[in-house]
Amino acid sequence: MRLPEYEYWPYWVFYAPFVPYWIWKSLQIGSFSYFCRVNPGIEFGGFLDYSKSKIIEQIPEKFKPKTQFITSKNEIDSMPEFPFVVKPDVSERGKNVEVICSAADWENYPIEKNLILQEFVDYPLEFGIFYVKMPHIDEGRILSITGKEFLKYKATGKSTLKEFVLSNPRTTGRIEYLHQKFIEEWEIIHSKGTEILLEPIGNHNRGTRFYNASELITRQLTKNIHEIAEGIDGFYYGRFDIKAKSVEALKSGQFLVLEINGANSEPTHIYDSGFSLLQAYQEAMRHLDLQFEISRYNKKTYSSYHFYKAVLHRIF
Repeated sequence: MRLPEYEYWPYWVFYAPFVPYWIWKSLQIGSFSYFCRVNPGIEFGGFLDYSKSKIIEQIPEKFKPKTQFITSKNEIDSMPEFPFVVKPDVSERGKNVEVICSAADWENYPIEKNLILQEFVDYPLEFGIFYVKMPHIDEGRILSITGKEFLKYKATGKSTLKEFVLSNPRTTGRIEYLHQKFIEEWEIIHSKGTEILLEPIGNHNRGTRFYNASELITRQLTKNIHEIAEGIDGFYYGRFDIKAKSVEALKSGQFLVLEINGANSEPTHIYDSGFSLLQAYQEAMRHLDLQFEISRYNKKTYSSYHFYKAVLHRIF
């Protein structure tokens, strides 16, 4: 039986071969949570249980959409215009990130507390930009850029939306959700060329196709990303999720930052279908080595105690 492409593997399966390497690096540095030192200004380095709103607050206004943080759905000061994006302040891998298009959507949103509300940016292009800066070097650099192609149904005039979803490996685990969301279109044979955006959120586990767009790195783009990173307390390593009006706008450093991820960031360009598994592992190893080196420089600025406290809090 042929194994599925590695981009469809569960997260833990893909990274399982790195566990011995992590143990070896932990013994070298004297801490099993050394990666939490990679961004000493962020809770646990941005590996878990960190507030994304605290990071967004530090981004210059010109680089971010209108954003507000609320502690409770019932205590909101002013409702943003529809549509807007809502996400938990502490979350991972796009969980519970939704586009709210109506009062009913807002009422049905399941999370009640500690939410980020953000205007919906209708720019056509979304990218993940991986940034790194060594603590002893003045300038940072962009390691890679991931382009994102949202899950979209393109009608052939011969098959239904249901058939498309059931046969598409990118919709695994989302079939029932898509069925309910598009129940009126589910069994219709649309005319050839009809397009339906199935998922407006650019996460891999929600059907988005990732591709390597690192050829778009420019001096100006790097300069602007570095400017933002320098304004975030104790930030050296992570991924910027951004939107741009065009490729030309991106290359000239014009974009809006949706959020910034820390030590738990993946170099998502490795899920480009043109990468072999070996190449993907080589890239992942390169990022892990940089994370280790940054953590080594920051060793005196972060205590492992806080990480273990957070783990115990999650368990108990």
